[in-house]
Amino acid sequence: MKLHPVLIAVVAFAAHGQSHEHGAAQPAPAAQAPALSARPSAGRPPANREWTRQPLLLPGKGGRGERAAAVLRPQGLAAVTVTVFAAEGPPERLKVDYPVGAEGARIETASPKIGNYHWVTAREENPGEVRMASAVWYFGNPGAAPTDLLKQPKHELEIVPDPLPREHASYRESEKWRFFVRWNGQPLAGQAIQMETEFGSRSSFVTDAAGFATVLFPRDFKAADGPAGGGHGPRRAAFVLSTLKEAEGRRFLTAFNHTYGQDGDRDKSLGWGAAFGLVGMIAATPLLRRRKTGENSNA
Repeated sequence: MKLHPVLIAVVAFAAHGQSHEHGAAQPAPAAQAPALSARPSAGRPPANREWTRQPLLLPGKGGRGERAAAVLRPQGLAAVTVTVFAAEGPPERLKVDYPVGAEGARIETASPKIGNYHWVTAREENPGEVRMASAVWYFGNPGAAPTDLLKQPKHELEIVPDPLPREHASYRESEKWRFFVRWNGQPLAGQAIQMETEFGSRSSFVTDAAGFATVLFPRDFKAADGPAGGGHGPRRAAFVLSTLKEAEGRRFLTAFNHTYGQDGDRDKSLGWGAAFGLVGMIAATPLLRRRKTGENSNA
């Protein structure tokens, strides 16, 4: 059977799209840490553009250079320390304050041999307002799961993932994830939280009676020349969830920031969808020709 030349081209195009999305040149990253420094491209805003006014904890220069240490810098709040909470380790290392310098704060694991997720916070407190930023940092060594760590209150008002993505996984476009909002350690029902992404998406969600909000990640990745950062690996973009509560004569603003990834099936689905559509058109061509021939014979 001789394949139609257009059919050959279409199948090759779709296969190329799939191999580009899942090819061996793009392995999963070893750590689920925010990757926010990226070269500007059509699909990603410049890294130095301020895309939100909410308090954030972002990687500083050289923030991923060591397996048991990192550099984080507060943005949107004047914090003098960054506090790291660990799920395991020596008692004196389960909560450690690190001073914020010109490049940020150099944080470390509870022990050089202990990894997994660590909870990180920064705080600015004024007479009329308290601003709090929270994030997680993944260290590559094995370590205890942060399940119990996430249940422990660290500030008056908090947004906590429930659960966090597993190792080598991430939040992704079009997925729904739960987040827990608490006030003084108790569930906060009917509380509005806002989501912002560095691509400009804005959305709002409200917690249920148990303090949980189901957050839908927007499908807002755009075309790009390559993966974020100009290197290998899945593309990532930053997001922040924030909420505000007034109490005790002050405003309490808290935020949780992390990254999310592109829907891995989007390009593949479009490529194969177009391929099968054209295959159907090509397959119908002989039938149309026969019908036209029959009509001419009956004329």
